[in-house]
Amino acid sequence: MAAAWATGAAGAVVAGAPGGCCVAGGGRGAAEAVIAPWDDAMEPGESDTRLLGPAKDELGFEHQAAIMPDVPPPEQLLNMEEIRERRLTDPRFPMQYRNSAAKKKFVPWPIEMRFCGDSASQHKPSLNYWFRARGKLSDDPALHRCVVAYASDLLFSGVSLNPHREKGLKTYSLSLDHSMWFHKPVKADDWLLYVIESPSAHGGRGFVTARMFNRQGELVMSLTQEALIRRAKTPGQTPRPKL
Repeated sequence: MAAAWATGAAGAVVAGAPGGCCVAGGGRGAAEAVIAPWDDAMEPGESDTRLLGPAKDELGFEHQAAIMPDVPPPEQLLNMEEIRERRLTDPRFPMQYRNSAAKKKFVPWPIEMRFCGDSASQHKPSLNYWFRARGKLSDDPALHRCVVAYASDLLFSGVSLNPHREKGLKTYSLSLDHSMWFHKPVKADDWLLYVIESPSAHGGRGFVTARMFNRQGELVMSLTQEALIRRAKTPGQTPRPKL
C-alpha cells in the first residue's frame, strides 16, 4: 500500500486493497495491488488499478445501512497493559501462570487496544474492540491508512479460532488473503471501533469479515480475510525433509 502511494498519481488516496499471500516456493503471487478505474470510458493503454482513488471524493449516491454496535466508549475500558496487571494479581489464575507471566518481558504494541467483551465472550466467533495508534501522527492521509491497514491484521483471522479454543490447544495460522475497502477518511490516532465476525471455518480455513466505525458511528472501512488454521503438529508428526 505504501509503495502504491509512493508511485501513484499525486494526491491519490487508497480506496481498497485486495491482497493475497503465499509462502516460499508457492505458485501464487505474493501480493496483489490493483487500482480501479474512475471512468468507464478508459482509453486503451490507460492504467487499470484498484488501489488508489481520486484525490477528492466525488459527489454521488450515498447511504449507510451498517449500524455501529452499542458498546462502551474506550474511556470506560481497560487497555492491554491494565488487563495484564489484573491477571498477575487475580487469584483465579494459577500461581504458576502468574509467576511465569510476570517474568516475561512485556513490550507494548504500537497500537493501543481496548476490548469491549469480557472473558465469557472469548469463545464466540466475534470480537469488538477499540484501537488507535499510540501517539500523535502527522496529517498525511497515506500514513493514517497504512497504520489502520497494519492494525487490522493483528487479531483479525484469530477470531475464527475463538469457538475452538481450549486449554493446551496449540495452533498455527497463515493468511491466505486479506482485502479491505476504505469508505471514508480515517484517523489512525483517533479511536476506531473494530467489529469482527467469523461466519465460517471449514477444511482448515477460517473466514472473517469486519467493519470499522469512527466515534461518530460512520462506517469508514470494510474488510475480509481467509486464513489457514490448523492444530500445531507434535514433534513426532513433523515430516522430515526428503533431501
